[in-house]
Amino acid sequence: MAPRVGLKICGVTRAEDLLACAELGVDAVGLNLWPGSRRALTLDQASALVERWPRPGPERIGVFVDPTIDEVMRATEALALDAIQLHGDRPIEPYAALGIPYLWVVRGTPPLAELRPPTPAPSRILLDAAVAGYGGAGVRTDWVWAKAAVAALAPAEVWLAGGITPANAASALAEVGPAGLDVASGAEREGARHGEKDRDRIAALVAIVRAHRR
Repeated sequence: MAPRVGLKICGVTRAEDLLACAELGVDAVGLNLWPGSRRALTLDQASALVERWPRPGPERIGVFVDPTIDEVMRATEALALDAIQLHGDRPIEPYAALGIPYLWVVRGTPPLAELRPPTPAPSRILLDAAVAGYGGAGVRTDWVWAKAAVAALAPAEVWLAGGITPANAASALAEVGPAGLDVASGAEREGARHGEKDRDRIAALVAIVRAHRR
């Protein structure tokens, strides 16, 4: 049987949303530790949320923008992170060398010939739109380019982010063929100010990814 597609809900800020993700079968949850995000959590806030984390439950992914090595290490230990997701302009190699599973984020549509994963290899690769604020703006990635990137990066596990919603998730899977979807704003309530999620939207996304196999 073909492998199923994964789903990550990013920018979770409330315990009720975390529990909804766990109950509905979401594979991974992102905790945004970048102060510049409207979904940002301090380390203390994230620690309080982690205390409510079901086990077994979704993977814990810490989301950072140009963090110091010390910030990554402290958060990984305090939150028992399963992986780190790294955005920003700093070289990725020092973080990769930490031995923590990491997601390599590719922003925008760089030339396919330049897509060379760092060493050690990332556990996943995430294709995201190039927007101010490093994601979460609901801007769709170029799916034509993303499909080519998935093929160029094979056999690496490549996930798709950027403007994914219950209305277009099935099309994204069919047209791009990623190993998973990463959703932030597309899983949120109307008018959400701090990443408040909508259980019905999460349920719809789970149903779509479960119905699709690569």
